Amino acid sequence: MRIINFGFIVLLCCAACHQEQKKQDTSAKLDDTVQSTQPLDTGRFLTGKSTYQYLKNGDTISLSITVDGEKVQGDLSYAWKEKDRNSGHIDGVLKGDILTADYTFSSEGQESVRQVIFKLSKERALEGYGAMEEKAGKMTFADPKKIAFDEKFALENLAKGQ
Repeated sequence: MRIINFGFIVLLCCAACHQEQKKQDTSAKLDDTVQSTQPLDTGRFLTGKSTYQYLKNGDTISLSITVDGEKVQGDLSYAWKEKDRNSGHIDGVLKGDILTADYTFSSEGQESVRQVIFKLSKERALEGYGAMEEKAGKMTFADPKKIAFDEKFALENLAKGQ
């Protein structure tokens, strides 16, 4: 029950952050959805190790991945200024430019699992947001076809241009 409550709290915090952005900039639109994502030859830029990072106003999101064919493993961490931090491991699959993974993380001494989706490019990674539900002890997207990718927290590839 504690895991469910913690997952729900994390989801509410994320939703609250995004509501503030909508009020501040109604002209900012969501970048894309999974439904309209075009297949991409990721072999040109997504092989081996990549690190993406968002740094702004004391907030940090870090995504370090290793791509082996379609399999992806790595580390993901969120450090929000004056809020809870969590970090953990991702294990997922890359289809085109969409990374879908299970994120096993610790926050305030609790271990939880939730699904994460990122749209990857050579320059950046955009995290997907959408309605979530609990299935088999982890939070998953209710409808993966309705995921929206928000530009507000774009993670920059630390190796771009190299």
